[in-house]
Amino acid sequence: MIRKRMVFSAALMAVALMAGLLTGCDSSQLGAGDASPSGDQTPTQPGATRVVGDTPPSLSPWVADGVIGDSEYAHQTDVGEVRLWWRNDGQSLCLAMESPTSGWVSLGIDPVDRMEGANYVIGAVVGGEARVWDAYGTAPTGATHPPDEDLGGTNDIVAFAGVEEDGYTRFEVQIPLDSGDEFDKRLEPGGTYAVIAAAASSDSYDGYHVSRAQGTIELD
Repeated sequence: MIRKRMVFSAALMAVALMAGLLTGCDSSQLGAGDASPSGDQTPTQPGATRVVGDTPPSLSPWVADGVIGDSEYAHQTDVGEVRLWWRNDGQSLCLAMESPTSGWVSLGIDPVDRMEGANYVIGAVVGGEARVWDAYGTAPTGATHPPDEDLGGTNDIVAFAGVEEDGYTRFEVQIPLDSGDEFDKRLEPGGTYAVIAAAASSDSYDGYHVSRAQGTIELD
């Protein structure tokens, strides 16, 4: 297991346990929210909720804590300079992304034309605090991935945590397979999706990436 100092995206609130019917991706909302790239960048805090469901025997329960457990993810791949891990059930996709940078890391899922049409998850550790944006690619190239909320959509990050140490930035994020937001992509279990993974040397939301690569992920 990767050992490190954990930096949580928001202060831990009271944990409520409730039954669920999830199979592959337990929902552990230890610090959920989003931050606008302008203003005070204070993430919303809807509360700390953990939904305990069924977990396949081959996997350990998923927790948004910035730690990649030995059996926490079903899949792993490298897309350029970004290492990805993921697992899913019928409702949610849980993923982790890590890159040797002190800037932001991002994953764009199911682009239509280069960057355009991709559902982006962008994470950065700013001043010791993890930030995650739910964004959308509006053009093929350039800094054209505004947060969904700026486009009239919604922030659909269910849970996240991020860390920055030893020259690496690492994030764990949970998103719904189908949020109903027009600026998110509907994902299907068993589907194969193109992805764009990128990293920057800066935490600035509009900072240009220093690495970028394309790959694919296949959902269970």
